[in-house]
Amino acid sequence: MSEVKTHSPMYRQILATPAALSGSYGAMESVARSILSTPEIFRVRRIVLCGSGDSFFAAKAVEWPAAHLTGIDVVSLPSLEAARYRSTLGREQDLRSTLVVAISSSGEAARTVEAANRFRRRGALVLAMTAAPESRLARAASRVFSLPVPQLPAAPGYGPYLFSMVALHLLAFRLAEVRGSMTMDKAQLWRQELQVRLDELPRVHEAVDAVCADLATRYRHLPMFEFLGSGPAAAVAQFGMAKMLEAVGTHALAQDVEEWAHLHFFTRSPHDTATVLLSPLGSGAESRAKELLTYLERLERPTIVVADEQLAEAAAASGFDVIPVTTKIGELLSPVHFSAPMAFLASHLADLTGAEYGRGCRGPWESAAGGGAVRNSAILGD
Repeated sequence: MSEVKTHSPMYRQILATPAALSGSYGAMESVARSILSTPEIFRVRRIVLCGSGDSFFAAKAVEWPAAHLTGIDVVSLPSLEAARYRSTLGREQDLRSTLVVAISSSGEAARTVEAANRFRRRGALVLAMTAAPESRLARAASRVFSLPVPQLPAAPGYGPYLFSMVALHLLAFRLAEVRGSMTMDKAQLWRQELQVRLDELPRVHEAVDAVCADLATRYRHLPMFEFLGSGPAAAVAQFGMAKMLEAVGTHALAQDVEEWAHLHFFTRSPHDTATVLLSPLGSGAESRAKELLTYLERLERPTIVVADEQLAEAAAASGFDVIPVTTKIGELLSPVHFSAPMAFLASHLADLTGAEYGRGCRGPWESAAGGGAVRNSAILGD
């Protein structure tokens, strides 16, 4: 590994995250078990997960797993939609059976604070999920799930995103267990599975790091990246897009696997568009992803397939670049492992191109310094 890559803040944050997660897992599990009372859990008929940026992607990653495991209607929303559109819908008696999980690592994202305020005023039970228990978001909420995120190198986020994702999974396991959607033994098996997958992260990092470094060298000249995924992988696609924008500054988009065939298929510059296709083991979108490979091959698009070992081998045999994820992680928890290649790819591209994270928050980007563009926005009342 080169000196620059080894010591860049984003790269160091990626490497520091697995140990931080494993070391904090027990504390997060304990909070998830006690944060809501049994009567409160039984009262829940709808769950709203909301946040912005990485916090929203973490919510999106757990939306389907939470609904699948708990049997409750679960929706993930960007914070503005949650605050100014969804919080105004429904009868107050229905909102009293709604659990809102408002996610912001800093606890200061203005729109997420606004969503928490509005939902709570209308009677919802609002749980703040934040690493800042004294923040505005914490004060706006009914309860605070304090994330034990340690001090990590300042860079486009990977660690805080995974902390939020893990906490949301643990909360879903608890809700499912208490409501009888799964047995206590089954819930404990899920907790153990998640812990095992976190313990495997260093091995995932070791397996994908050099592959991503090589791909970054070969894809560095491309002006556009598209990330494709469905289900939980849609969140990983959005996370990949975000890291490309934040770390590198390269134009990037995220799209659902099916919707790509309706829309992005038709770009006039296929040779200039890097396409990252995500397909975890057992994905409900796997058959459609395989069909897209045929189209991508005809378009001669530069394509990276991030997939389980079997699909990755088939894609490599067809001439595609691949990042195999060989841990046989199932779709439900797949973002825990599949997010790593997204972070490494962006980190290596930033190092190769000399890009400053967030454009250094200078010149026309100076309003983003200290998170000002998202923290200082006016918070509206009802």
